[in-house]
Amino acid sequence: MMELKGEEDLDMQLIGSFLSCASRGDRVGLNQMLRAGTSPNVQDYDNRTALHLAASEGHASIVELLIQYNANVNLEDRWQRTPLTDARIYGHRDICRILEVNGGKDSSNYLPLTFPHEQSLTELDIDISELSGEQLLINDQGRFGVSKRVKWRGTWVVKTTIKRNTSSPMTVKLSSKDMFLLRELRHPNILQFLGATVHGEELVLITEFLSGGTLREILNRKVRFDLQTALRYALDIARGMNFLHQHKPEPIVHNCLDFTNLLQDEGGHLKIGEYWVQMLYEQKHPCQQDCEGIECMGCSSLYDTKKDICSFACIFYEMLEGRGLCSDSNSGLTLSTWTDQTDRLPRFKLSRCPERIQQLIRECLKEDNANRPSFASIIEVLEEVSISLAKYGCPVC
Repeated sequence: MMELKGEEDLDMQLIGSFLSCASRGDRVGLNQMLRAGTSPNVQDYDNRTALHLAASEGHASIVELLIQYNANVNLEDRWQRTPLTDARIYGHRDICRILEVNGGKDSSNYLPLTFPHEQSLTELDIDISELSGEQLLINDQGRFGVSKRVKWRGTWVVKTTIKRNTSSPMTVKLSSKDMFLLRELRHPNILQFLGATVHGEELVLITEFLSGGTLREILNRKVRFDLQTALRYALDIARGMNFLHQHKPEPIVHNCLDFTNLLQDEGGHLKIGEYWVQMLYEQKHPCQQDCEGIECMGCSSLYDTKKDICSFACIFYEMLEGRGLCSDSNSGLTLSTWTDQTDRLPRFKLSRCPERIQQLIRECLKEDNANRPSFASIIEVLEEVSISLAKYGCPVC
């Protein structure tokens, strides 16, 4: 039975959509919501406003639009940062000038982010007593742990409990350095990490709640997507992964990219979850031990960014064809053994897929990691095909 949404849930969905428009640089969508009466000063879990997000992402036109609607330029988030502080941190000088002209001030109490010495995780973040109203989700939002929808400080979030694997004991922990890093990450196509705590022998993670479900659920209802939809979802994934891979000083490698940790927000866009899993395990990575689902061939290093490229290609292929690369019942192949076959090129039997996309997927699946493209290169191809499809009704070949 479908749960009826209360006024508070609808308000949070509206706020989520509004902030997502600001973060993505969607000026048209944001303007429509402002004209409909949405306050420019609404805040998320961390008291961040649309101005904070636009200033962080470098969307000058969004900043100007919000100021036209009398947005408060000096609201502080939970880290005592103003939009001007964020603009300075991320080097957006044009936005700094816009904010300063309109009365923006740098946070007087803000200190540059430094990682504290290691300390008990329970001293750093979520108070378990603040979580209430547990509701079991029909499907876990990811491959690791058990997910429940709970209320935290009046807002619906997802609580994921990760238990120690008794059959293969590994220490599950999240360092204070990693926790600070994860809480700082902001991108329209990655799931927002809100915090964590240790409860007994369990690690409890708190992330934003997305009502659209997982990509696996969506694909199961549709069987396969039309080219335009598949391209849109592929771009969401590629942009989120490119953001993670471009992280400095070290890239954030997912290693477990899968249909079940790709989640849809209220605006129909995908967000990447579980990008933190590889930080949780001190010993062998769970994806190296549990090889079911989408796994990559030819990747020996735990921190090889090209493994994520391979996983992306497998997901993209199944969105287009409605079946996995190794789903032929007569072949008896797994993805790991598929690479050893002489005739290992993916076959596009159902989708009217342009040669440019077919070639991209083949390049992503190359056995030699060095020959696989980066997500930045993938985005260029996907955008070119998408623009051609929008203009002429048919993609470039």
